[in-house]
Amino acid sequence: MTGFVYNAQPMASKAQRGASGAGTIVKQLGIAGIGLVIGLGVLPPLIYFAGTAALGAYEGASIATLYRSLLSGMQDGSIAAWSVVLGPYALFLLFLLLRRWWYAGT
Repeated sequence: MTGFVYNAQPMASKAQRGASGAGTIVKQLGIAGIGLVIGLGVLPPLIYFAGTAALGAYEGASIATLYRSLLSGMQDGSIAAWSVVLGPYALFLLFLLLRRWWYAGT
């Protein structure tokens, strides 16, 4: 009968299983790329459509204008523009950090 075993051997760590550092870096770069694609490709249209739905259309509003504003804000170092672009990856990193903190306490 399987189930909870108090004296079970702990699972092997990543280092003991032979996880390579290069594979981890490639994986993180892929996840960062996906986060940037979401931050640049998905969030600006969602922000535009949510703003239009909540506040209504106004003169000069378009997705192209929003992208111009976002890119110029990034060039100027705007925290709001950079948080839109880097937000999805930052949330993923926060999730990893909280998960690691949770498992470190057990």
